[in-house]
Amino acid sequence: MGSVMVEAQINAPLLDQRFSVLKKSLVKPENKQKVIESYGRLLKALHAEIAYIEKSGSSIVPDIDFNDVRRNGGELPPAFAEMVRERGCLILRNVVSEEQATLWEASLKDYTRRHPGVGGFPRDKPAGWNVFWTPAQVQIRSHPAVMEAMKSVSRLWHASDCTTPIDLDSQVVYPDRIRIRYPSQDPDQFPLQPHLDSGAIERWEDEENRKNYSAIFEGNWQDWDGWEADFRVNAKSDLYQAGSIACSVWRSLQGWLSLSHTNTGEGTLRVLPNLKLSVAYTMLRPLFHTGEYDDSLPTFPGSTPGHTQFFPTVESHPHLAIDRAIVGIPPIRPGDYVFWHCDLVHGVDKINAGKNDSSVSYNACNPLTPYNLQSLLATRAAFEKGDVPADFEKSHGNFEREYQHEDCGAKKENILSDDGLRAMGMLRLDDSEEGLTDGQREVRRMANMKLGL
Repeated sequence: MGSVMVEAQINAPLLDQRFSVLKKSLVKPENKQKVIESYGRLLKALHAEIAYIEKSGSSIVPDIDFNDVRRNGGELPPAFAEMVRERGCLILRNVVSEEQATLWEASLKDYTRRHPGVGGFPRDKPAGWNVFWTPAQVQIRSHPAVMEAMKSVSRLWHASDCTTPIDLDSQVVYPDRIRIRYPSQDPDQFPLQPHLDSGAIERWEDEENRKNYSAIFEGNWQDWDGWEADFRVNAKSDLYQAGSIACSVWRSLQGWLSLSHTNTGEGTLRVLPNLKLSVAYTMLRPLFHTGEYDDSLPTFPGSTPGHTQFFPTVESHPHLAIDRAIVGIPPIRPGDYVFWHCDLVHGVDKINAGKNDSSVSYNACNPLTPYNLQSLLATRAAFEKGDVPADFEKSHGNFEREYQHEDCGAKKENILSDDGLRAMGMLRLDDSEEGLTDGQREVRRMANMKLGL
């Protein structure tokens, strides 16, 4: 059977033969039958869950007023936290005032109006702008309430081993871009299909990354804990550094702060709100292309080596039914903060069917880990120069650099809090603080040493 015919049957390209060897190593012989039986249970669970998601719509996305979280000592209420762990996403309402968020939006729009040469995506009329160090962005990332919010949601994660080098209470800045989607019926205004960030084939190929999904490959997907961080801290999300999109940091929760009033369907986020079932299916799908267990072919549908985004489709992942299982998030106001798990399938509306711009500033949670510390060293250097961060260098091309502008915001005075300074690698971390785990203390000491603080 020719390779073209094989690809047509399994809806995935044939990769190098070494990926066949990799696939055979995923499941131990003694676990094969358990995995086959678990996959059958998974498909039934997915079928029922997708019907529930369709019925629920955007109301399925958990949300909570951040003032209630503050009154709870900065902790998400236990029942709410469990709901978030199941759904893989949440909205924190009123993290900053609507007035402040609206001022930031106006500042960003003014900056891009005066400096259109920074460019963006799409090239002819950007909706995603190539800016990283505007005054507004630097202020957003370091605002005390934003830092509080990231700390609260980071605690959804846990490490089973107290010596694991991770500090969920400390953030590392990962400078990302902004999105300003104007009202439009053009489906190519911001073309971004449902996907996963922070790695594609790496989820299977990188040995440390693969450990995060061991329960799934043992036939126990129902016991998989997507919020256990022990093997996340050193997992590699970009093994190739070959594509135009790179990711040199582990974003435990991706996120953005809303700067506008945006209703469901108005150029905003869409999510597949069941973390465990979607991840179990995504990870097992390469073993069940034809409906039967088959680990012989070098195929990993949705993954292309050299690209750090994973794209499931209706054709390649039929039981995921992403045409029905992905829902738009509820209406968002300026100052609301939206987060989603690093393994959650998500996308954006094809059009902005509203009457207003849909504006957000991307700002993910990036806990302090050895892997993220390496990224911070490069990020701090880029900040000091006002230059493009390393992960965006290839895609930036010949567009203008922010250091060319007198109003570049890469200035220390735009960092609004001590926690913001620490996240930028500019203030020493307290490695003698009471109550730290051994892992927290060690990674803080490591950070202070490598940052020269």
